[in-house]
Amino acid sequence: MNIVCVICSELLTPSDDVFHTPCGHIFHYVCLLQWFDRSQTCPQCRLKATHQSSHRIYFNFSNDVIEEDVATLQNRIDNMNFQLKLKDKDLNNLTEDNKNLKYQTNKLKQKIIEVESEITKKVNAIYAYKEQIISYKQYCMATENDKKENNELKKKIEHLRNVQNLLDSSTTEVDDVISKTNDTSKLVTYITVLKGELNKIYGKNKELKDKWKNEQQKFMDASKKNKHLVQECAKQKYINV
Repeated sequence: MNIVCVICSELLTPSDDVFHTPCGHIFHYVCLLQWFDRSQTCPQCRLKATHQSSHRIYFNFSNDVIEEDVATLQNRIDNMNFQLKLKDKDLNNLTEDNKNLKYQTNKLKQKIIEVESEITKKVNAIYAYKEQIISYKQYCMATENDKKENNELKKKIEHLRNVQNLLDSSTTEVDDVISKTNDTSKLVTYITVLKGELNKIYGKNKELKDKWKNEQQKFMDASKKNKHLVQECAKQKYINV
């Protein structure tokens, strides 16, 4: 009698591990374990069954050779051929998938090369932009310094203009300007400038006095000389007479 496992449709042989469910149906142990991963029922009658409720059974086979009928063998051959075709189909599919994966891998490698090249360009561009930013910052700092210097010069020019206006003003106007100025530094500057101008005037006055004394001395010397010449002329007239 040939006993078939309904899960794999193969005969049970003396060397197989055979288990039975509580309902009495028998199967290959490996097939039954795989079945319990999907369902907790008997593969044949669908009664509730689990791995714990299944037990191994042992057959006492005679040493006589059990001859399998032709139909069973043909069924096994057909089943194996079918399984082989399925394996071949799976192999072909896997081969095609492998080709597709290789093609995609090559495309991805090419894409990676392009991306790395693009990244290198971006890095170089970023480095160039950083250099430009440093240059622009230096330029901005120089411009800011120039602006500060320009403002300082404008203030100095304005201050000198005020000083010049002060120098060109009358005494009354000067007093009025000084009385209205609350800035101590400006007052110090005005006083310093006025003092300098006064010293210049004193110097010019002294120079004029010295020049006047020299001219007066020259005049006196010329007068004496003229008087002496007049006396000499009178003497000559007297002698000639």
